[in-house]
Amino acid sequence: MKTLVFELLKPNTKNYMVFVNALFLLVLLSVGFVSPLTVVMAYFVESIIIGIFNVLKMGWCVRHTNKQDGGGLGNYSILIFFVFHYGFFIAIQSIFAFTFFEIEGSSFFTDGFALLKNYKALLRLEGMWLLIASIVFTNLLAFVMNFLAEKRYTEFTANELMSKPYLRIFVQQFVVILSGFFLVFLKAGMIAAVLLILFRLALDLFLIGLRENTEALDRFASWYAEKNSQMSFDKIKKQLLLFTE
Repeated sequence: MKTLVFELLKPNTKNYMVFVNALFLLVLLSVGFVSPLTVVMAYFVESIIIGIFNVLKMGWCVRHTNKQDGGGLGNYSILIFFVFHYGFFIAIQSIFAFTFFEIEGSSFFTDGFALLKNYKALLRLEGMWLLIASIVFTNLLAFVMNFLAEKRYTEFTANELMSKPYLRIFVQQFVVILSGFFLVFLKAGMIAAVLLILFRLALDLFLIGLRENTEALDRFASWYAEKNSQMSFDKIKKQLLLFTE
């Protein structure tokens, strides 16, 4: 298992952009172009960006299904359902995070329930737009080079992709809030930001490694199937691919 993890995390031609992006953030942080709070909040905003790209992916899947069925409008209503459901999910997490900073005496967030006001304040953080541009670029690159170029919309349905972002976003937001504890309680903003960047680097490398390395995917699915006899190898493999999308 240790060998497999090492293979997934080592640099290669498939994951070099993830390393470049992490290095880019660390450089901006080290020279003071962005603050630790900006980095932490930028990863929080990324949840919204991931949701937008997931809507695009679901739309492509519906479009492909329509062509396979001989035309028609298909079930685009699932996109509307996802937007409202995911939007509510993000709103609840945002209220929790903003309230956390408010309770701890932050003068930046004065009302955890004022979502629009708080997000406008986020956009005014120094360097935030540059970080958002970086996040949009990496997600757009993955969308074009992986999802469209490799025709992954033929492998999944819109229903399957609808549930895909939630687990990843939950893990990501948990780490963001954990970083917030370093930022607020320990006043160790730089440590919080660096830990967040490194965690996201490891997570992205792991997901890319599973997606691009068939052997690693099979080995990980086999290992998990041995631990969980209730799920078949094929089902585990499909779920892993869906999670990495």
